Amino acid sequence: MICPTCGGECVQPAEKVLDEIFGMYMACASCQPEPSFNKSAPFHEKIDSESGRCKKCGRRHIDFVMGNVLTLLKENGLFPEESALKEVGTPLISFGFQVPYPPRLGKKSLVLIMDSVTKELAGKIVAEVPEVKGVIKRKGSQSQSVGILDTGATPHTYELLSGCDMRCDVVSSIFGEFCIYKNQSMIHIEFNNSKIRELERLYLNGDLDNSSVLDGFCGPGTLGLLSVAGGARKVIFNDAWLPALRNTILNIRANSGILGVDIESETSGQNKLIGDEPVLLAKAGGKAEILIYHGDIRKLEVKDCDICLIDTFPSINPAGFIPLCREMAKKIVVI
Repeated sequence: MICPTCGGECVQPAEKVLDEIFGMYMACASCQPEPSFNKSAPFHEKIDSESGRCKKCGRRHIDFVMGNVLTLLKENGLFPEESALKEVGTPLISFGFQVPYPPRLGKKSLVLIMDSVTKELAGKIVAEVPEVKGVIKRKGSQSQSVGILDTGATPHTYELLSGCDMRCDVVSSIFGEFCIYKNQSMIHIEFNNSKIRELERLYLNGDLDNSSVLDGFCGPGTLGLLSVAGGARKVIFNDAWLPALRNTILNIRANSGILGVDIESETSGQNKLIGDEPVLLAKAGGKAEILIYHGDIRKLEVKDCDICLIDTFPSINPAGFIPLCREMAKKIVVI
């Protein structure tokens, strides 16, 4: 699969990722012990691109990678000498899951979200720190969700300064594991297992079996894909934010072998970031019928669904959408 952002190999079929994920960040027998860096104290080590690198597997402990970045920031006058490792930014591994140990990183395996960085220096980091595949500049506070709160709102996005921001979260559930790819400068960071548990509850109650499901605020498609895995015969994805839907379509492709579905048609040339009147972007078929719409859910003409999933941002009160969703589905599930 070709990454739609950089044209590289960032996107792998889910089967390949899942075969390799649990050994992806492990230390090998020849790796050095964990460094005893204090992440909160002033960091005075001078770390270059080879510091801490294992001569056998070629990987480095994440603290050496972050130290390498901090050294560049100091050498270029952006950070003062007394800066600590924790001040560099938010590191996100390219294939994310709950790693039970500090990861050892290979080439192009880290996306960095930073508050203080220039475009020129971001390019230097990507070029000179082998493990960093992309540098994103955060805008606003960490609590502010990336995306749109409503169709009339101004989008809140981060800025990809250099490299590629495509990364994947491995989602675990009783249905199995799935890969959810997302452009991290355009999609909010989320580690929310409660929504997975809610889908599992529906499955255990028998609600998903042979059902039709509307995932009305689908984002990159996590809940809709889990609905397919849980036995739904039809799933309708909808979102007003085009970057999220592009990721949804990508995630259907990446997980097609596991889900037993394939994209059958896709509309090209849709460039309007915020949807209004719903437009059918893609269809998929196989074990389930899948329709993917870009538009305002208040204008979506859907009737007689069994379940409507309402998964809004934490700052949005979902109660305002419940009467609307009652017109479209028999059962409303607020995530």
